[in-house]
Amino acid sequence: MKRLIVNADDFGLSPEVNAGITRAHRDGILRSASLMVAEPAARAAAELARDNPELDVGLHAVVCRGRSMLDGSRLGAAVGASGEFIESPVAAGMRYFFDRSLRAAMTDELRAQVERHLELVGYLNHIDGHLNFHVHPLFADILVNLAVEYKVPCIRLPRERVMTTLRLRRDNATRKLVESAIFRTLSRRTRRMMTERGLTSTDALFGLHQSGNLSEDYVVGVIDRIRDGTTELYFHPAADIGGTPPTPAAQLEVEILTSPRVHNAIVRNGIELITFADLAKDKLAA
Repeated sequence: MKRLIVNADDFGLSPEVNAGITRAHRDGILRSASLMVAEPAARAAAELARDNPELDVGLHAVVCRGRSMLDGSRLGAAVGASGEFIESPVAAGMRYFFDRSLRAAMTDELRAQVERHLELVGYLNHIDGHLNFHVHPLFADILVNLAVEYKVPCIRLPRERVMTTLRLRRDNATRKLVESAIFRTLSRRTRRMMTERGLTSTDALFGLHQSGNLSEDYVVGVIDRIRDGTTELYFHPAADIGGTPPTPAAQLEVEILTSPRVHNAIVRNGIELITFADLAKDKLAA
């Protein structure tokens, strides 16, 4: 049986992202989203979630290129001069790996993000990370422990079948192969911890290697190649609502998510659209 979770990251980042996610849910195939709880539009996103109760909202944990819940003075070297998290993923990843004195502060920060999510949304079925930092060795340990403590059943594992993606889109092949090696290694380690603690994830994932450069042809190609089990396909949609226009790529993702051709590909392949809440129920029933 083929099942698909279609998820949108960055919910709460801006009114434009909120609008894109809402449209993709109401008019398209989007069933889940991941909330950045410290961003300016987070509360508005939570209100939209209440208006759309079939949208399953998880936590998009932020430790790089975004705002923190705690005051920057409590996070030391994790934040820059602006008081926000370090902008460069490479610099942030290296600092978090080598400066283990940050562990206690970042545990407090991620706990604050979980608790704000529960305050805003009222439930939490899945956790993933902005720029997939949630599988970084420091944060995987912290988030697995928090998921067990707060009874969050699902964590994203960003390991994509890179050869499938390369058959569909051969651009940036070297970057994709290096990215695949890194995230497969990190995901393997995270999966071992999750299995030991009774947590679950999807069987497969797409959205990592082609992030920010999706097309309708690529998404239909992925859907045609989905295997039995549960797959996550994640996006970063945003809509132009008259303010600061989102990138063309983000606007295109709204069109892809609401495309009749994409919907027809799901139907043609006999794929069931589900949410992380459904995956959590399966875990409880097993």
